[in-house]
Amino acid sequence: MTFIEKFNQIKRKYGKIDESKLTEHFAVQVEMTDEDCGGIFYIAYMNGPFAIEPYDYYDNTAIVRVSSKVLENILSCKADPMESFFAGAIQVEGDISHALMLVDLMKKEPKPRKPRKAKTEEKAVVAEVKEEKKPAKEKAPKKEKAEKKPAVRKTAKKTTKKDAE
Repeated sequence: MTFIEKFNQIKRKYGKIDESKLTEHFAVQVEMTDEDCGGIFYIAYMNGPFAIEPYDYYDNTAIVRVSSKVLENILSCKADPMESFFAGAIQVEGDISHALMLVDLMKKEPKPRKPRKAKTEEKAVVAEVKEEKKPAKEKAPKKEKAEKKPAVRKTAKKTTKKDAE
């Protein structure tokens, strides 16, 4: 995946936030360190709307260096940002609180899954439903067919004048 493809995916997936939660201005520059999709983009809220753009931001409040996979895992709540930081998967220069605030704003909580019923419960429910159905009407036993006698042909006699006399 190229940098632009990865950037567009991140922007589309995490770029919509509730701006009412923003309390201070920040500009965080993110450097993705992958060989195939490495590049720089910034995420900022400075005197205007929230922005994610694929450019350098020289007047930044923090710089974050991270691989795209680790960044995706953090934003999708599969990895803890502080654990990743202490493990060396993320490097932060500048105001680390802005980087953490940004993660909190952008991360998507995983959707809760519906609890599944155990298969034995499902089988029991199916069995109960079958029992509740009315039993089918019993069919009368089929009568045995009587042996057929050979059909007798009846031929009509043609009456002629002689016969009629």
